[in-house]
Amino acid sequence: MTDLDITQLMQSMGLKAKTASNLIASAPSAVKTKALLSLAALLRQNTAALSAANAKDLDRAAATGLEGPMLDRLKLTPKDIEGVALG
Repeated sequence: MTDLDITQLMQSMGLKAKTASNLIASAPSAVKTKALLSLAALLRQNTAALSAANAKDLDRAAATGLEGPMLDRLKLTPKDIEGVALG
């Protein structure tokens, strides 16, 4: 993937996020609550996959020279993921 591809991908994702944000902002409370509960359930169901992907990210970060506290800040434990789900 080239820098241009990454830039285009990020711009596309940003636009989609902005559109979704506008839609959810005008949604009724019950819809927002249901969406948040569904997202929390997805986080819990995918804890193992998220942890595995995070481990790869940490390996890549370490390979580029990131170390110590910076690596610690990137690390997601199952407890961290549960904290996000509860939030």
